[in-house]
Amino acid sequence: MNQKPYYDLPTRLLHKGIALTVVIQVLLSFVMEHPKPGVEREAFELQMFEFHEWVGMAAAVLVILHLLYSLVSKGNSSLHALFPWTTTQGSKRIAAEMHHFSEWFRNGLPSPDEAHALASTVHGLGLLAVLFQGLTGFAIFVGMGEHGEISEGVHLIMEAHEFMGLMVMLYLVVHVGAVIWHQRLGHDVLSRIK
Repeated sequence: MNQKPYYDLPTRLLHKGIALTVVIQVLLSFVMEHPKPGVEREAFELQMFEFHEWVGMAAAVLVILHLLYSLVSKGNSSLHALFPWTTTQGSKRIAAEMHHFSEWFRNGLPSPDEAHALASTVHGLGLLAVLFQGLTGFAIFVGMGEHGEISEGVHLIMEAHEFMGLMVMLYLVVHVGAVIWHQRLGHDVLSRIK
């Protein structure tokens, strides 16, 4: 029996695009180096940094499209589903799910059909983190000189960008780990988004 996907086609395509660009960004972060005044970089490092800039902008555009789509979408793809804390009822559902948080480590994750508000919150926060990366990356792109010169303000933005980059990497590891954990428990969460 073929069941209807949990998320609609635009949401699934946007999720795949965001996942792809974020994974590429994480991989690029291990081989690229941002320009520094007076420091020569190899052509490979320059190419990887430029690729990082363009893929980062693509990721930001995909997140913005996802958020715009959630404004007009219904059900599991809507803005209130993605950010349940924006309603009183959603906040109460999050609090109720958090109440059982310690049980998850003893008994395993609840079925996605039973607990959805906290998972949606995590997805929403992941989107906001990637959006933050795209916006700060764009500010760095605009504010950095051709040879890596930056103002104090751009330096602070770079620090925030690098810190949030680590948070996005952590998010990616935890997100994939939760998917694997759900799959091992028999919750077919992959079929919801593929």
